[in-house]
Amino acid sequence: MARNRVVIIGGSVAGLGAALAAAETFDQVIIIERDELEFGADPRRGVPQGNQLHALLSAGMDAMRQFIPDLADQLTAEGCSRFDQVRDVATWSGAGWRQRLESGIETVGFRRPLFESVVRRNVLQRTNCQIRVGSVIGLTTSADGSLVTGVEVEGQEPIEADLVIDATGRASQAPKWFQQLGFERPEEVHVRCQMGYAARLVRIPEGVMPPQLFGVNALPFPGHHRGGLVFVVDNGLAMLAAAGVAREYPPRDENAFLEYLDQAPVSILGEIARQCEPVGPIGTYRMPGNQLRLWHKLARRPRRFLVTGDAVGSYNPVYGQGMTQSAKAAVILRDTLASVEDLDDVAAPFQTALGQFAMYACDSSGKPDSLYDGATLINFEKWDDASVARATALEALATEDPAVTLKVSRAQLGMRPEELDSPELEAMVEQRMKSGEPSSNCDSSTLPEVVQLASTSG
Repeated sequence: MARNRVVIIGGSVAGLGAALAAAETFDQVIIIERDELEFGADPRRGVPQGNQLHALLSAGMDAMRQFIPDLADQLTAEGCSRFDQVRDVATWSGAGWRQRLESGIETVGFRRPLFESVVRRNVLQRTNCQIRVGSVIGLTTSADGSLVTGVEVEGQEPIEADLVIDATGRASQAPKWFQQLGFERPEEVHVRCQMGYAARLVRIPEGVMPPQLFGVNALPFPGHHRGGLVFVVDNGLAMLAAAGVAREYPPRDENAFLEYLDQAPVSILGEIARQCEPVGPIGTYRMPGNQLRLWHKLARRPRRFLVTGDAVGSYNPVYGQGMTQSAKAAVILRDTLASVEDLDDVAAPFQTALGQFAMYACDSSGKPDSLYDGATLINFEKWDDASVARATALEALATEDPAVTLKVSRAQLGMRPEELDSPELEAMVEQRMKSGEPSSNCDSSTLPEVVQLASTSG
């Protein structure tokens, strides 16, 4: 069956990933994006959260490397930082400081617009890819609405396509379009803990943080609604950010912003913040919480229309899963297009595979978020006491045992829960639950040192 043209609505990370995947089998790939896109690190109007800190988990970088093998090198060439996420970032959980050790889990620090620029450059190097400026206002379909044939663009002629992919994000109009075509909207899952962020670019003077430390992470957790972090991004700059839940939103005012960071779980974050040199203004962003649309559970759907990225699932940014999901979706799309010959049959397997990943991502962020005071849960069950006790014991072990820290980090950053499936670790967790011992690594005024992983540990 001919694969002449695919139209992708939205030119952010999800849309760019979809373009990389579709370019392998389609003659022409057209991304339609509302914003004029320029290369660089400045935020754009269509991504209001672009001035906040973003991260690509190791699972996401592994996925993107399948399309751009030297992506990390390209980002480094643009001034992005590169470091070991476990060794070079001090992370405070509700139990205390996690162990810092060499893990082999590489992270690239960047501002989101710069990351998108580098990926977009790679997309446009594909001779069959192009980006057009426009605003999609609807779909064109067959007379009975069962087949999507293209898109309607405001003020322009409709664009015909053999496949249409919605990558427009959390505010996607696809549920409304489905209703207009006579299909049901997807069921939605929500875990709303009313979160907010405030961030600014800074320079960290020499000597403020120890050598080879690229970040301090002390984000909110159930029982402590205010937190923040400082994280080296690119070109000698770092992002200083405050985060709050349960409507305890961080402010834009200069002094109030610093006072807010003083209320993070670790006092040292506020001390670091006061020694940083501001580079830009404080930008804020708010969102209600985690949202998942169950596209994969629909019994009926129009043919040749896919939904990806945040239009499927949008999560609490502190877990770093959003961009990673978009990258994983690109791999799923490529594999689905390679294995399914008829484009009429692509939607179900693609949405099913992406839906399984999205449900895991939503579960990972939604469970802890369900414990915040006043959280609203829709089609989601609050984390049960036994599971909370197990997670608490696991975090306590991760503050003391480097081998456990490594397993937890691989599970979270690699989005591989199987890393935690071992009889030895389960026995350690059970013993810790029985003893109820608190963490011994919980001095919030002192940054943890790097340790070695003993060959006999774990």
